[in-house]
Amino acid sequence: MAFSRLNLFLALLLLTPPHILAHHPRKQPPQDHTTQNLVTTIPATTLSGPSLVQFTSNASGLDGAKVSPINGSVFDWWYFDAVSSDGLSSVVIIFFTLPSAAFPLDNSPDVVSISFSANFANGSAFSTGLTATEAVIMTLGDGSVGRYVGANASWWGGSDMEWYDVGINAPEAGVVGRLKLKSVAPAHYPCGPVGPGQDMQILPHVGWSNAVPDADAIADFTLGGSPLAFSGPGYHDKNWGDQPFYSSVSSWYWGHGRLGPYSIVWFDALDITGTEYVSSYVAFDGRIVTATCSGISVRPTGANDTYPPTYSSGPPLGFYIEVDLGVEGVLQVNVTATVLTVAVEGLYYRWTGILEGGVKGGEVLSGAALWEEFP
Repeated sequence: MAFSRLNLFLALLLLTPPHILAHHPRKQPPQDHTTQNLVTTIPATTLSGPSLVQFTSNASGLDGAKVSPINGSVFDWWYFDAVSSDGLSSVVIIFFTLPSAAFPLDNSPDVVSISFSANFANGSAFSTGLTATEAVIMTLGDGSVGRYVGANASWWGGSDMEWYDVGINAPEAGVVGRLKLKSVAPAHYPCGPVGPGQDMQILPHVGWSNAVPDADAIADFTLGGSPLAFSGPGYHDKNWGDQPFYSSVSSWYWGHGRLGPYSIVWFDALDITGTEYVSSYVAFDGRIVTATCSGISVRPTGANDTYPPTYSSGPPLGFYIEVDLGVEGVLQVNVTATVLTVAVEGLYYRWTGILEGGVKGGEVLSGAALWEEFP
């Protein structure tokens, strides 16, 4: 009988479009023993006691919740973005499940909250935050569905992670619209393609899974009464940790972009001991060329190119990246900022801009990118 209820629940969920999920919250899904591994409900306040945190991959569930329950020192979030092909417009949506003590850049008093920020081609910007009464996260195969009850916001992902649809209907906060992602590059973990038994830590105590390294994205929003609509590269990943973020991370560079037929994701981080951890990902026309935790160098260029970065070093103008592609050569990429979209002095910077480069000795390619730095 319980199995039938679960099948019915899944069927109803699969028949409900994402914008309906966002606009019309449903009743809380059942939490009996048959659904414990599929559905996680996260309240708006922290729970006491230890949390179970997953750092080793299973045969499925790449994009599911990795921390339960959310206590006062752990974090788990789902991140979505898109940048226009000219690097001028962008949207970033982050679904948080964490206390501010675990990640101070989220200043919401609630555990379940949403950060929304966007930039228009004319140089103007929009940002807001939304809070929810609870978050309901369902794992479907390797994909996930998330509903933030009371915020009229949700995401919907296919079980194979081939597509995601993010919907927000919060006119009182000035945000109405959708972000659609159609994946063009296979998912991966920090050190390899998707598979069971992998270490999912990008550095000690911080997990990372990249469901959508690159996507054809369509953003269509009305923000504060102004339309924002564009297409370009999109992206989706998630991070989580078993202790406060700054107890693990000294600094990191992360970003993604499309360089001609190449999809690129880079990660270069320092833990609190100063040990460097990297992850490189390159796909060519949808085929993984490299997905490993070695073989990449990411360094700042131009003004403020101090490495390692410090609180006072300021936002660099760009980055230079080299990726070892094995028998296919060395990919050399210059990353040049077009827009500094977010600046929290000494703590966090985010940019959009242009990639230029290619395999050493080969054709020079270009494309759009979005990247960030925690100095």
